[in-house]
Amino acid sequence: MKSRQWRAWSAWAAWSAWLARLVTVAALGLGGGWLAGAAPSADAGVPASPPAAAGPGTAALGTAGSGTGAATAAAQPASLVTDSGKAVTSKAGLPAPVMSAAMLSANAEKQVKARQFVARTRSAGYSAMKCTTTSCRRALPAARDLKATQKAQITGYFCGPATVSEMLAEMGKAVGQRRAAAELGTTSGGTDWSDARGYPVPNVLNRNQSRNSYVAVGLPWSPTTAQTRAYENDLVTDVNHNGGVPLAGDAYEVPGGPHLVGHPVNQTIYHWFDIRGYRRSGATTDYEDSVHGASSIGWAATVPAYSSLPSTTIVDIVGARGYDW
Repeated sequence: MKSRQWRAWSAWAAWSAWLARLVTVAALGLGGGWLAGAAPSADAGVPASPPAAAGPGTAALGTAGSGTGAATAAAQPASLVTDSGKAVTSKAGLPAPVMSAAMLSANAEKQVKARQFVARTRSAGYSAMKCTTTSCRRALPAARDLKATQKAQITGYFCGPATVSEMLAEMGKAVGQRRAAAELGTTSGGTDWSDARGYPVPNVLNRNQSRNSYVAVGLPWSPTTAQTRAYENDLVTDVNHNGGVPLAGDAYEVPGGPHLVGHPVNQTIYHWFDIRGYRRSGATTDYEDSVHGASSIGWAATVPAYSSLPSTTIVDIVGARGYDW
């Protein structure tokens, strides 16, 4: 029988060896991306853990050519959700559009980075912004708009191409409405929210610029407070990161419900529009509307080129469709 002292030393040695092995495995796991390696694939519909966000003033959310899930999700097949339909009188009960697993994962990845971006820049100040006051230097600006690029849509169903053209112009890229329409697959029924080729608007935006990897966010007819807050956070993030990028809203307006400024409130209207800025730290949305000046639309004269609405109203308007950011 072995002595008590020997047995104690043997137990201590075994415990030390086990601890050393655990530390080694942990070090290897962290060095190679432990969490990323353990996360399910995008096909499983479960968000993978994102890499750490970049610091203020950089492309914190990734660029269109970065190779992340956000950069490729828009080009993967999705369920058909058209930008037209029967003249419904209510959106009550309509769920969010069915989203592909790849897009759900990509959006979740990007949402984490957006929250990190806003939290860091609001706490540490954002040196990339041209601030002249102490309060501005200590936080993201309470209001900011991208440059004005509104153009009238050249047909009654070209709101999608017009929106994409306006957005790309804000990012320094010149793409006309007819070329955008060809790339989007726009028909006389409009531009789909999603189809077998993926998500046309974010997909075409990603092809034509490298500032931002656009993803889609589907919303139900009655968005929650959390979804509204997420939209406000996404809005402030996009307009301030990597030189500033716009968002695309897909309005689904019904009689009696909220409408974009100047749109006839007794009609069902499907409409893409360019979201170019915000006020009140995201509580108000600034947008431009391609209906303004459109000779093919009888009520165009009542629609301003540039308008503002509470962000809660915008989120309600795009309910049962959503936005691309």
